Amino acid sequence: MINLRTLLLVAAWAVPMLGSGCATGAALVTGVKRPPINPNEVRIYSEPPANYEEVAIISANSYWSWAWTEQSKMDTASRELRTKAAKLGANGVIVKNLGNAATSAGGFGTGVGGGFALGAASINNMTTLDGVAIFVPPTR
Repeated sequence: MINLRTLLLVAAWAVPMLGSGCATGAALVTGVKRPPINPNEVRIYSEPPANYEEVAIISANSYWSWAWTEQSKMDTASRELRTKAAKLGANGVIVKNLGNAATSAGGFGTGVGGGFALGAASINNMTTLDGVAIFVPPTR
């Protein structure tokens, strides 16, 4: 019989894994942070604009999303990239790297009170984006 402690441990592990639908990423500030802006105001660049200030090196991926198609994975990762930039007050991102990665995860077990095991194997193909968050001054 499963005891309450084991059930709580399983729930603490499984709920974030199953209930999460967001992307992940990171930022390394290399310039001046500004007040946050709306992510919809962040422009994506494939080439640097004529005049800009570097704010941070950022990365994003679609790992924790429920995205299944390549386009939805790209949309998820680019939305996360914009969000990371917006939190730093950057109004642009120069994309430096676009890629795909495969990850796998699963498994949980305990031998308490007669034993219990829960496991899952999955492969998640995710889209990854790396770039430079920038601030582009308004043109006059």
